[in-house]
Amino acid sequence: MHQGGDGSMNARDSTRLPTAIIGAGPAGLATAISLQQQGYPCPLLLFDAGRGLSPRIGESIPPAATPPLKDLLGPAAAQHLARHLVCPGSMSVWNSEQPGHNDFLYDLSGQGYHLDRALFEQQLSQGVDWRGIEHYQGYRLLRAESREPGYDLVFRTPDAREESVRAGFVVDATGPASVFARKTGIARNLLDEVLFACARFTLPDNSAGLQHSLIEATANGWWYGARLPDNQMILTLCSDRALIKQQRYQQPWAWLDALQQTTWLRHQIPACISQAAAETLDILLRPAFSSILSAVAGDRWLAVGDAAACYDPISSAGITKALLQGQQAAAAMVQYAQSGEGTALADYQDQVFADFNQYAGVRRQLYHGETRFWNAPFWRRRRGDIKDSPLART
Repeated sequence: MHQGGDGSMNARDSTRLPTAIIGAGPAGLATAISLQQQGYPCPLLLFDAGRGLSPRIGESIPPAATPPLKDLLGPAAAQHLARHLVCPGSMSVWNSEQPGHNDFLYDLSGQGYHLDRALFEQQLSQGVDWRGIEHYQGYRLLRAESREPGYDLVFRTPDAREESVRAGFVVDATGPASVFARKTGIARNLLDEVLFACARFTLPDNSAGLQHSLIEATANGWWYGARLPDNQMILTLCSDRALIKQQRYQQPWAWLDALQQTTWLRHQIPACISQAAAETLDILLRPAFSSILSAVAGDRWLAVGDAAACYDPISSAGITKALLQGQQAAAAMVQYAQSGEGTALADYQDQVFADFNQYAGVRRQLYHGETRFWNAPFWRRRRGDIKDSPLART
């Protein structure tokens, strides 16, 4: 694995320019592995800007993520997945005072999992390295310019130098920032934005239960809780910027007070969490967008995962989308490399757009389906009833 560079990336005895995959989250890693699996004819360069000191928040994946994971992880899939926690489904208090259940028991796709997110990405990254894909860590894209027959890319290296790379094709896997697409003039369309106030807890060794994902809707948003590997638990309050500022949910005491006001969730979690001292908590704020690029594929480039389209976590589809799109993007790129025609890239874009439209319908159904707090600002904003909502600004 390359940590720095001396310009050797461009000194290639190859008739084909390399393909640059910018971003090494689940979508970028899935794309890299899938390209190698599908016999992509061009050299691959994977650039990872890194995440600084920001911790990775855990996430649950549904059974629909199991088939692409088995494809990507190969024979080691069972061993890798065993290091995460099986998730049998979710329990939610949504438009009812009584919890409803969504069980995965009879899902033929496989099992759901509560992920150790950092470990999960490490496992995918190991799959990239095992396949011999060149992986450049700490490289941040500064500039991108189209120049036949590809792109001139300039990166900031880990030792603060600028390094130029010639790429024949670019995959933007840089998450919601969609760094490459934006640098080349592609606009991003915002449907909505919510904000998560997250806290992570260490559970006692004798903690039992807590296998399901837990969800409860409240007037000012909705709560999500899940147990993670190594006796960890994540609790998040999904609200919006206006309410988090107004209610001061970034402050541990206000966050804990809101947790105490839940009618069901606070009884499902250990007392060491519901009665935690405010001074022991760190509340992390994380934005979550519903947005999509105006184009997710073009002349010798495409976007994948959150760089292409972001889903509200209420859909539980973020990682599944990243993995599946990585496989779909790879298939389109292989066809493009073989034919030189853009039909496969256009078909990929059509699929991403269709998937986003389907997601938008599901999101609308979910947020309109909670009627107990119909006139509360959070729920009115999700429906687009308040003029200062992101929905009204697009």
